[in-house]
Amino acid sequence: MTDNRLLTFANAKTPKGESRGVLTGILYLVPSDGSGRGNLCPFASAGCRVACLYTAGRGRMAPIAAGRKRKTDLFFDDAVAFVDMLAADIARLVKRAERKGMSPAVRLNGTSDVPWERMRGTDGQTLIERFPGVQFYDYTKRPNRVNLPSNYHLTFSRSECNDAQCRIELSRGRNVAVVFDTPKGMALPLTWHGFRVIDGDESDLRFLDPAGVVVGLRAKGDAKRDDSGFVYMTEAA
Repeated sequence: MTDNRLLTFANAKTPKGESRGVLTGILYLVPSDGSGRGNLCPFASAGCRVACLYTAGRGRMAPIAAGRKRKTDLFFDDAVAFVDMLAADIARLVKRAERKGMSPAVRLNGTSDVPWERMRGTDGQTLIERFPGVQFYDYTKRPNRVNLPSNYHLTFSRSECNDAQCRIELSRGRNVAVVFDTPKGMALPLTWHGFRVIDGDESDLRFLDPAGVVVGLRAKGDAKRDDSGFVYMTEAA
């Protein structure tokens, strides 16, 4: 039997969000050009591709990888229909959150970088517009994504080759995620280039972060062996 669900709750950080009253659904697709169908992360650097969280945790398991490929194929086959399918999943998430007395949140780019504020379904609306009571959030390496709906929060992501853009984003009051080589259980640096670092591993609820900070993340999966500069060395912080 084929599982037609697109959103997943199986993420190491989502239980942390649930403890704060937020029920989160995440969409995982095949990142970058790994599907052979097109590039879902056009601003991904070489280091980003190698260190992608696609390789972390359950993402290494063959059934999980096959499910992500299935979803990615659906997206490329008919993006409009895919938006409608996601809408049905989000509607179910909203009802589930209501039953639990929780707030619904959705991260559409778990392992992709699609500009969902532009993607419309058959009704001519984006998912963000269709569900004004749902908090959407994502990480992105796409610059100049501005004038977003109030219920869509973006955190810019650092790579080994976009430090200048990161500083621009921080100066504008946007948050920037930086992956450090800090081991699990150890404290992250207090600052990065003069900007305060907060611990982004405490939960995935980026929309609750204060503005203009660096969201520190610890290297996971293949990122632990990164030598491209994508993972920031703490000795240089």
